[in-house]
Amino acid sequence: MFKVIWDKENNGVRLTMAPPSGEALNVCPRPVFWEELDFLGLDQIGWRYPHCEEPLLWACDRRYFYKGEMVLETNGGDLFESHIFTFVANTQLDIEPVNMSALNKANEDPLFLIEHEAMEFIDGEYRKYKAAEKAKEVNPDFDFQELASKLSKRTKTEYAVVKESCDSFDVMPIQDIEKLGKSALLKSKIDIFVCSFSGGKDSQVILDLVTRVIPSEDLVVIYSDTGYELPPSLDLYDEVKDFYHEKYPNLRFYVSKNHQELMSYWDRMGAPSRVLRWCCSIMKSAPLARLLKEICGGDKQPSAILFDGVRNEESVNRANRSRIGKNAKHNNIINVSPIISWNATETYLYILLKGLPFNSAYRLGFSRVGCVICPYSSKWSENIASKVYPNSIQPFINSIRLSLEKSKVHGIDNYIKLGKWKERAGGRTVECHSDISFIEEGQDFKATISNPREDILTWFGVLGEIQGNFENDFFSGTLKYRKKMVNFKITYGSQNISIIEVNGTENDVVFMSHIKRVLYKATYCIHCEVCEVECPTGALSVVPTVKIDKNKCIHCLKCIEFDGKGCLSASSVSISSGEKINKMQSVKSGINRYNDGMGLREIWLKKYFATYETFFDNDNHGLNPRYQIPPFTNWIREAGILNQSDKFISPIGKRMADTFADNANTVWDIIWVNLTENSEIARWFSSTVPYDRNITKQELEIMIQDSYPDLKDRTLKNPLNSLLNTFKESPLGSAIAIPTTVDRKPGVIRKAHNDLSLVATAYSLYRYAEKNGRYLLTVSEFYNPGQTEGIVRQFGIEREDFEATLRSLEQEQNQVLRAELKMGLDNIILREDLTSEDIIKLMLK
Repeated sequence: MFKVIWDKENNGVRLTMAPPSGEALNVCPRPVFWEELDFLGLDQIGWRYPHCEEPLLWACDRRYFYKGEMVLETNGGDLFESHIFTFVANTQLDIEPVNMSALNKANEDPLFLIEHEAMEFIDGEYRKYKAAEKAKEVNPDFDFQELASKLSKRTKTEYAVVKESCDSFDVMPIQDIEKLGKSALLKSKIDIFVCSFSGGKDSQVILDLVTRVIPSEDLVVIYSDTGYELPPSLDLYDEVKDFYHEKYPNLRFYVSKNHQELMSYWDRMGAPSRVLRWCCSIMKSAPLARLLKEICGGDKQPSAILFDGVRNEESVNRANRSRIGKNAKHNNIINVSPIISWNATETYLYILLKGLPFNSAYRLGFSRVGCVICPYSSKWSENIASKVYPNSIQPFINSIRLSLEKSKVHGIDNYIKLGKWKERAGGRTVECHSDISFIEEGQDFKATISNPREDILTWFGVLGEIQGNFENDFFSGTLKYRKKMVNFKITYGSQNISIIEVNGTENDVVFMSHIKRVLYKATYCIHCEVCEVECPTGALSVVPTVKIDKNKCIHCLKCIEFDGKGCLSASSVSISSGEKINKMQSVKSGINRYNDGMGLREIWLKKYFATYETFFDNDNHGLNPRYQIPPFTNWIREAGILNQSDKFISPIGKRMADTFADNANTVWDIIWVNLTENSEIARWFSSTVPYDRNITKQELEIMIQDSYPDLKDRTLKNPLNSLLNTFKESPLGSAIAIPTTVDRKPGVIRKAHNDLSLVATAYSLYRYAEKNGRYLLTVSEFYNPGQTEGIVRQFGIEREDFEATLRSLEQEQNQVLRAELKMGLDNIILREDLTSEDIIKLMLK
């Protein structure tokens, strides 16, 4: 929240809202202690410093500062090799500790402001939910929230409950509440208030702030023992528990832990990676949610407010997180992040100046003290862990090494050193004896499973009510899925191979996706608990085997919709995913390039074309520089309007700008051709989504997840929403994908675009020729059922209209092609002396 500058005189830092010009630090410094200097070996080169509690230096990344001057820079260091010094200002440096009294005096006012703002926020959130509970206690026979819901439905205006004076409550429209300056009580019934504690600096700050606000009898503290903890974190938990029990004797502490050992998951699912990050869900989130159910009692998953120490500064993924995250990880948990806008220096200062328990791993040089090994950990963290805690990290290294040896990977040490294991996108290196394959035959669906780990019929029950009978080696029955009845059969063959046949799926994308997910679960389930805690009614239990209480199951499908395949184990071990590793890595970095819902809007493009010479030099365009300019820039670059390496307009972009007023539709057609070549989401839509069929947004989400099974739902929904917004906010919505509704659900329908201009047709053909390296094409190849690119996939142009356009192009003055369309021929012969850019220069006027 504050900027950080050096306090050189006292070897400290100072928080300020108005730093002198040029003095604000770009990287928020962390304190450095004698233990880290010893680890670096600085006592061996002549540096002299005391072994004291106070910090000695400050570090910005790998640069170390003493009294505001850089005295050291280090580089390198990983699991196998040590760091090196790239800069040492003085080999005979005498260091005095930070003046803690001066540090406190310089920062007590800023800290007072941010800590009390956070405490006020915590108090506000607590009172909203507590007051809702109070309303029920004061008026047990009158449900204000139910009344608000009924009024909202009846009047089509949103109502909420507000607290008046003297413990009275009222219900009024949201807009009136805001006008009167009142505060609405949140609708969710909260069963428990939780503070999550991990042993890190941020969770330490949150624990202290929350306990200062919320009465101890209304709060529980949960420490998640994931199996990855650094040894000091485990020691700190006991210290913290004693520290706060002295202050708040009634404060309850719990430890959540998965019922299985961590290494058993590594053995069966493979090491977690940046693509397949199963560990947080299995080892942290699910055990915590299960523990909440045990604390509150009952079968249903309780509703909880969970205070955490998430900060925007921590990572790119957290940069856009909001302070309140409803259903961020679980449907029943609301994550509240009071210090989300704090910087790292502010959290360190809060702990140091208030004398709170402090994880000793920070004193060694860790900037984060989460897990001893992690796909997102830095090489520097791995270097410290491997040398200071070898017994903790070695089992994981051994597991990675063993899997690579079995897969006959060459250069294993270098593979591990470079962190290649962190890029794993599938099960190529995981030994798994279960497998599944799908066959879609017309209106029917068929799958074959080898060595399923759970009962297929049990998992089928989450889709709907089942009726049927066993006869010899097969089960034949009917499934009531939503409003329709379908017949299915399971044949239990020899060698533990089962065949599942479902009739009448009728290309229902959603239904087929749900069938696949329950079959994935039956094939690969290892009882990790994640799906169990997603069940809102307590119908599902997975330990020690899967059981579903038919009387409680409401077929909400939440147990199969939290993951792309409905099962984390399936996502982690499928061989097909592993073979796509390189493609998936490039796609992940390229498909999600737009803020959620930010499409290529016609009004923005008009502004750019009108002022392209100065558009990026000022804010006269009216677009938000942070949220709208970046996605817009990506869109117009992929549309071929901007150069690839800078923000200057490209040659064809300038031609499009100059002719846009008179040929807007043609320009948009050219833009679509370029998007299908340069934008991953547009390429996917063009190659995958069928024509002449109403497709809901939900079906599109399932289709894209099937196409990119190794990417997270959110990673795929963001660009899909942006593309749909493009169709809504530009002429592409009438030419390419017409927005529509199916059963009141938003969707699109693709129709043939037969009114295609000559220049757009020629441009598409030349782009296709350049990509495929040949200039002799045929009409037939574009209508091949297996074709995924080219003019027919892009525009759906019907053959008769396409051939008519080709004849017109043959007669066009520039003679950009010859079309041999007589006597059974369908050849398209392009000129090899022309490029697609030449087509724009010659024909777009």
